[in-house]
Amino acid sequence: ACTGMRSLQLNYLNLRSNSCAALRDVFPQMATIRELVLTGNSLDDDCTRLLAQGLSDCKKIQSLNLCDNRISDDGLDVLIQGLPESVEALDLGGNEVTLAQQIPLLRLKVLDLWGNILSLDGPRVIAASLANPECRLEELNLNRCNIGDEGAAILASGLRNNQRLTKLAILATRNAITETGWNEFLPILCDATSINATHGSN
Repeated sequence: ACTGMRSLQLNYLNLRSNSCAALRDVFPQMATIRELVLTGNSLDDDCTRLLAQGLSDCKKIQSLNLCDNRISDDGLDVLIQGLPESVEALDLGGNEVTLAQQIPLLRLKVLDLWGNILSLDGPRVIAASLANPECRLEELNLNRCNIGDEGAAILASGLRNNQRLTKLAILATRNAITETGWNEFLPILCDATSINATHGSN
């Protein structure tokens, strides 16, 4: 095996369970890997489980890109629970994540969920993590996630006391957020309750 490999990209190869099982057996020999990109391979939750098993011993891996696959909430939960603590960035854009179940999103620094059509409970799950003092998220991409005005209000509430998040991407396109929803973020972006508060929030 390539024991000195730091980055591996296997994109649009239509990987199946047997391929993921083979990767699972190889990963423990790739102790130096830092980045893994498996974009556009139709990976499902079963494949995700195999990958997480194989990567559990890769203690230096920092970034995992699994965008444009078929991973659902169950797969995300497997990744959150099974990946090494060294993983800081996870890209699950363009998958089937809905966040219809309570999944803690505390351990990652960068999370991309663009293009996943979130359930009505999705923003609530994210907000609960953002409001948790143990949340490490610094960058969060929610473009094209069908957030809506109600979801925007919930996210804004979760951000009220968050001191870590530095980048939040929520394009209006396919998020159905109107002026009403955007206004929920104003007190966070600019606290106008006093001169000192205004200064501190800018």
